[in-house]
Amino acid sequence: MHRLPRWIGLLLLPVLLTALALWLRWSTFGFSLWNVDESIHAAAARTILEGGVLYRDAVDIRHPLSYYAVAAVFAVFGKNNLWAVRALAALLVAGTGWFLFLAGRKLRHAFAGAAAGALYVLLATGALTQSDANASNTEWYVAFFSSAATAVFLMGGARPGMWRLFATGLLSACAFLSKQPALLEIAAPLAMLLYSGWRQALPARTVLLQMAAVAVGWLTPVLLAVGYFAAHGALRDAIFYTWIYNLTYYGPEIATADRFTALFGPFKLIGTTQPCLLGLWATGALVTLHRLLQRTPTPAETATNPGMVFVTVASLAALAGAASSGRSFDHYTVQFLAPFCLGAGLVLAQLGGWVRSVSTRGLLRLGAALLLLLTSYQAVSSAVTGRGRTLSEDPSHRIADYIREHTKPNDRIFVWGFHADIYLYANRRPASRYVFTTFQTGMIPWTNVAPHIDTHYAIVPGTMEKLLADLTARPPRYIVDCSAGPNRSWQKYPIDNYPLLLAFVRARYRQVESYQFVPQGFRLYQMRDPGDTTEDTAEVSLPADVAASLKLPMLGTPLVPLRASAPHGGNLTTVGGRREYFAHAPSSIVYRLPANVTTLHGGFGIRADAYGPENRGPTDGAEFIIRWRRDGGTEQALLRRLLRPREVQADRGIQSFQINLPPHQGGELELVIGTGLYENSASDWTFWSDLVLEKSP
Repeated sequence: MHRLPRWIGLLLLPVLLTALALWLRWSTFGFSLWNVDESIHAAAARTILEGGVLYRDAVDIRHPLSYYAVAAVFAVFGKNNLWAVRALAALLVAGTGWFLFLAGRKLRHAFAGAAAGALYVLLATGALTQSDANASNTEWYVAFFSSAATAVFLMGGARPGMWRLFATGLLSACAFLSKQPALLEIAAPLAMLLYSGWRQALPARTVLLQMAAVAVGWLTPVLLAVGYFAAHGALRDAIFYTWIYNLTYYGPEIATADRFTALFGPFKLIGTTQPCLLGLWATGALVTLHRLLQRTPTPAETATNPGMVFVTVASLAALAGAASSGRSFDHYTVQFLAPFCLGAGLVLAQLGGWVRSVSTRGLLRLGAALLLLLTSYQAVSSAVTGRGRTLSEDPSHRIADYIREHTKPNDRIFVWGFHADIYLYANRRPASRYVFTTFQTGMIPWTNVAPHIDTHYAIVPGTMEKLLADLTARPPRYIVDCSAGPNRSWQKYPIDNYPLLLAFVRARYRQVESYQFVPQGFRLYQMRDPGDTTEDTAEVSLPADVAASLKLPMLGTPLVPLRASAPHGGNLTTVGGRREYFAHAPSSIVYRLPANVTTLHGGFGIRADAYGPENRGPTDGAEFIIRWRRDGGTEQALLRRLLRPREVQADRGIQSFQINLPPHQGGELELVIGTGLYENSASDWTFWSDLVLEKSP
């Protein structure tokens, strides 16, 4: 029986790898959104397609290649076509597997390469959680270009030519332009050149020329990218967001010890589904290190050691890159997964050699065969199982559907939050370069999100002013405030806490559909029609004697309200021994505070009979807000709380509070009660309780 020609096998394998990658991932292409990075890419890509420039007109903190790749896909297959973007990711996975085959075949033989390529395609689905395995992550681009550089370099043998070295540098630069940590991977070809030069006793000039060829190849696309952003006035922003921000704001959130711990993250992840493979890889890694560190290698080892140096340094560089941020997101492991699979393929090839060798002892052959079978079973079963995993749909679909139905295709919207998903689901353009607004709030995603952490220290100066300039130049039809719920930890950042943004919204927008979207965690603001000056809260002044009775206790002289309004009535009474400032919603009481007032404490609530079972028209809830307007400054919300006592047990009774006023020289304190979700004031029997001001000594 004749063997197939070699070229047929070389063509057949990439077809098989592509078919395997597509089969494993096909059912995932149509899912709405696997992770937030996909929606950020989509929003940025849409801006790029409209003539915008990344970092100048659409801000993110990663390098640019994947964003422009997504824009290219959208240009061909339609805007926001994530199906096509994920299909491209599947082809990148298959291509990476093919490059690993070429590298493994050169280092040992075809079985090593085929094992490495197949493992990568399988583990790309089976070793990661579904949100990271199925998403079009930046790391698929990193692994693709890094593996391409590996294949091109290693196929040149012990003395690769200058053009091959140039191509190695160029492909490595493409990986770097996909994500910053890929910078470390240029160390692998340089280390092998140094090692080979030392072993072959090459002249220093020759080695330096080889390294220079790699460096020139690497610099070529990097300088082209620098020139592109410089020509479009975006270089300063590109440098800031991709490097300065990451080093100054994003990176310092993680301690050095946590970064060290993150080095073990990829092994923990892989070991969860592939314990046998991880054990074999670790054994092979120890054997390789022993080989490289011994002083008298055999002639056979001398011939193959340069390749082992490359694999070792590439693995260490990729591991360091995957762990560099100190964050153990599964998709970060993809950068390390490619060299891991290459090393694992070499180990499996050794087992395969023992199985095929007639000189191998029977027990060893049996053990090697069992290990091969067990490893193959774990890789295949985890991938097949992972193929059917899915996630629940994001609740922001509903508000996005509403926006899409009430806007025109060319309308813009703005999302205050870390929720670029809404741009994607609504299929509407961002009104600002900030497709997420962590820069204005200081939130570092997934790190300083605990409720007790004040994130003002991480606010990027000037970004709020740039945001408002964008919104003024391109007014959005709708603004979505994601702080009404725990949407990716955004509940700490209501618009009321940001005076400049609050003033912009109040002047031009009105809240709509609160009964529908606040329970879902969002506040929706619609642009006012021309001539619409309707206020959300009616200003109906209380009688003078009633307003005068609402004195705010303070050590010294109590404060009489500057003005007070409550169209459905208000008064001061004593209930159960406490002072109750009854102010039926909607209501507003404003006090003028002197400079030495530092603290306000007390309580608020809704009377029990407003929501009791005997009430046929019970309250739907009410919102309590304390606003502060410092003299010469802007307004900010010091407290904001929605009570829904019919539905939420914890919202019943008196809600105690204490707030500290910012340093000031005087200003106005406003106690506001809004009408709740449905803007219905029926049975909104609301009150403030035992309010007391404290002064500094």
